[in-house]
Amino acid sequence: MEKDKTEVQLNYYRSKLLPYAYNIVGDSMEAEDVVQEILNKYLIRPVEGVMNIEAYLVKAVINRSINQKKLLRNRKEQYLGEWLPTPVFTENGIYSQADQKPIIEYSLMVLLERLNPTERAVFILKEAFNYTHREIAETLELQTDHCRQLLKRAKQKLQSKLRSEKKLDETEQKLLRDLSTAILSADLSKIEEILSAEVVCLSDGGNKVSAARNRIVGKVRVLKLLKAIYGKYLLPSTQIVYTTVNYKPAILYLLEKHIYRCIVFEIEGSQIKRFYVLVNPDKLQRLNTDYRKSIDR
Repeated sequence: MEKDKTEVQLNYYRSKLLPYAYNIVGDSMEAEDVVQEILNKYLIRPVEGVMNIEAYLVKAVINRSINQKKLLRNRKEQYLGEWLPTPVFTENGIYSQADQKPIIEYSLMVLLERLNPTERAVFILKEAFNYTHREIAETLELQTDHCRQLLKRAKQKLQSKLRSEKKLDETEQKLLRDLSTAILSADLSKIEEILSAEVVCLSDGGNKVSAARNRIVGKVRVLKLLKAIYGKYLLPSTQIVYTTVNYKPAILYLLEKHIYRCIVFEIEGSQIKRFYVLVNPDKLQRLNTDYRKSIDR
């Protein structure tokens, strides 16, 4: 009975803590490790005199996440090509059990990489979790005025804001299907109609899988990449699944129920403005875990 009570309590805390860690770290598996580390410390050696355990754990996770992000930024210097955040399912899997509302959409997660870890934490606490400047200062143990300056600097770097969550709608799903069909049938006019004139593609294969190391800009160059993805890089018997990750439309490419590529799209109106190709297996680990669980139910 006591074990069941503890498990329920841990699941509750985990659902509250994961969005903080994931938004700050930008890597789902690293974020989960941070949360588990803090929870383990709390279980092994509970802190006496803590009036609000949840607030204590949130503060611990936030500051541990900032430190972890600093370590990741150092690792990025040795990383081949673009470093993209790990996408997560928000409709099923571990993050569907978390407090979803604060989880940031994918395109903004990419932009957040422009910020240093402290700027990122300040921006997320203010914009995603509605913290006051005083609450941010107390959490990060900084001066309130300094937090205001960090937020201002972060917004200047981003020139963006949080958007509300949404699921993949029929129009977006049709657009992705039309793109796939057009590429497979070599319908160049249809492809040009779907792609924005300034379309941009970023790919992440890390040190493990071959991928474009620099961003690709413009219809002509992007079209060459898409032809390769649906040509020589499309494995035989590939299953294509249309879904949503981080509130953005996405296509999953699976072989024997294993995701080997995920493309996340940013759509404006009826055109694709930007997309992100993830083939680094480390970045697809959480998606694969949650996908397998969803089809095994």
